[in-house]
Amino acid sequence: MNILITGASRGIGLATAKRLATKGHNVGLFATNMDTLEHAIKDKTFKKPNKKDRIVTGQLDVTQPDSWDEATRQMIDNFGSIDILINNAGLLVSGALPETDLDEQLSLIDVNCKGVLIGCHKLAPYLADSKNGKIINVSSASAIYGQPEVANYAASKFFVRGLTEGLNIEYAALGIKVIDVMPLWVKSDMTKDIAVTSIERLGIHLTVDDIAKSLYKLCSRPNRKLSRTHYPIGMPAKVFHKLSQVTPDPVIRFVNSKIGS
Repeated sequence: MNILITGASRGIGLATAKRLATKGHNVGLFATNMDTLEHAIKDKTFKKPNKKDRIVTGQLDVTQPDSWDEATRQMIDNFGSIDILINNAGLLVSGALPETDLDEQLSLIDVNCKGVLIGCHKLAPYLADSKNGKIINVSSASAIYGQPEVANYAASKFFVRGLTEGLNIEYAALGIKVIDVMPLWVKSDMTKDIAVTSIERLGIHLTVDDIAKSLYKLCSRPNRKLSRTHYPIGMPAKVFHKLSQVTPDPVIRFVNSKIGS
């Protein structure tokens, strides 16, 4: 399969690209920072796939439609088609909202919301031509109930969740499966230097390789066998997601206030 990954220069995106490449898939690694991406692609994991011309790299600012057009062109020129889009690029800003930088918070919305939307819009015609076309959005357990200290981040993931649910229905007519993954906190560059109460109380038990493993399985599974829209990763996220379906909002709010503040 031919798979385009955004935010692929590090973290979840890079770990997923490595796993997919070693399993024989054609992978397009795209990121904003080309220096970081060029360094990442030197990893020995990509040596054999590179020799077999199964790797494409390129700069992609997910907030810019023209940038998506160029990434798409690279994929088509090199692989002939696109089967899967993994919308992974994302930003995280932590802290009480009035105490954080507003420009950083607005950039977060641009990348986490606008970037995912543009990708879903731009790649739909190409994915519709695939026999197993799918979009996998990297959401978060923060989309189950809004989180203090990362309220804007949680809100952006609610956007991803809503978009995924709507397109899961809408894109079915095109033969495209749209799903998301919802991990709790993941040990990565993104979470390395942030201070969030819920991390202090719950800890971080997932690695980027854990998420990459789940994404690989979802990529490999035929669309007809993907019966759900949301795929929580890790036991805490699975429990929270299940409880959210049967628990009144006041109870969920109480639990979140105890965990996150």
